[in-house]
Amino acid sequence: MHSFIATLLAATLLGLTACAASPVVVMLTDEDAQTLLTLNERLARLMIVDRDPGVVTALAAENLRVLAPGGLIEGKQAAIAGVDNWDAADVSLSGTEVVFHRNVAIVSGRLDIDGTMRPVGRWGPLKYLSTWVKDEDGWRLLSRSLTPCLDKLIEAGRC
Repeated sequence: MHSFIATLLAATLLGLTACAASPVVVMLTDEDAQTLLTLNERLARLMIVDRDPGVVTALAAENLRVLAPGGLIEGKQAAIAGVDNWDAADVSLSGTEVVFHRNVAIVSGRLDIDGTMRPVGRWGPLKYLSTWVKDEDGWRLLSRSLTPCLDKLIEAGRC
């Protein structure tokens, strides 16, 4: 009897430990994909065209990392400060794709900017990849990388 109780207690503790260590499973829907597409478009427009630093403050995780063209890695405060460097009339996103893994989403596509950024000047088309994480407050931007499209890839229709 003692071994049965000990086995039952061990199994219960093992089950509780497994539940505590398991990541929370979040059910993602088509609505989440649409929300991310909207947030992604809003982020690009408000940062680049409207030069509104509040969008980064509101949407980005505190530990945000941005891999900017040229290889510079910036945190949230640098991304907020960089908003003032834009002088753009328009921005457009195309070829956007959203993929999910649990409570993480990657949004990627092409970014075309009609304008300039100090001190770089005019950017050609860029490819971007943004990592979003869903928590109890909603979707938060965790990272974004931007890379210029090569001329040969643009000519080949691959960028």
